[in-house]
Amino acid sequence: MQFRELGSNEFAEGYALLSTLRVDLSVEVFDNFIASHYPAEYRPIGAYQHGELCVYAGVSIRENFELGRHLVVDDFAAHEGCERYSREMIDFLGDYAKMYQCKSILFLGKQQGIRLEDLEGFRPKRDGFIKTL
Repeated sequence: MQFRELGSNEFAEGYALLSTLRVDLSVEVFDNFIASHYPAEYRPIGAYQHGELCVYAGVSIRENFELGRHLVVDDFAAHEGCERYSREMIDFLGDYAKMYQCKSILFLGKQQGIRLEDLEGFRPKRDGFIKTL
């Protein structure tokens, strides 16, 4: 399994997987969003198995008074049959957050391909789950 930020030549396959979660998301809206928010405010990250994108995570690094610096997972989608890689992606995102000096990781909103068992160490918080690093 290989984890990395998607390059601009991989955004289309990221969109294809993300659109299984965000079914109303058009390619135009996705492209415009990426053009205006990548990489400063939104980073698409992929988990690849044998060169195929299996899991997509759209993340952002934010800061506020309550949590300090933290990683927010806004989008998380796994291809059907690839859900078994979700835990590895979550572990990678924890390491990614630490690399950027984040104090916690927060999953928000609707996600696809995550089981509660995958969120070991997380606790419920508002509309999602949080884990202190």
